[in-house]
Amino acid sequence: MLEAAGNDGIELAVIDTRPSAEADADKVAKLSDLVLVPTRPGILDLRAILDTLDTAKGTARRSMVTLNACKPPRGAGEASDTVDARHALAAFGVPVAPVAIVNGDAFSTALRGGLTACEADPARKAAKEMGALWRTVEKEPAR
Repeated sequence: MLEAAGNDGIELAVIDTRPSAEADADKVAKLSDLVLVPTRPGILDLRAILDTLDTAKGTARRSMVTLNACKPPRGAGEASDTVDARHALAAFGVPVAPVAIVNGDAFSTALRGGLTACEADPARKAAKEMGALWRTVEKEPAR
């Protein structure tokens, strides 16, 4: 399918796999220029992505962790558990996206209408966070 899409001029394919490091994730990672590994900042969530990170490191050209469903910050900066997650992930040697996606009602509200947060209300913080994440991904060099 990817070859056919490329022949049709498609330059970007986004493949969403199950949240596990099973055989299908390994196959997709081998085909990928960039593997985004989403995770919540909790310790159990970080432990759960270890196998996925190993798969991505071994097969994909590049990988990046995306922290999502994060607590909103109190004051300036990020919530303390988001900061702690960034420090823990630094030990894995995998880049972490500079923007964290905060857990807000904009995502669930948008989904109820079959929309993304960006489509539902481009002016909301959720849309701006997703835009910032996209700009980070977009800067990643292609093969």
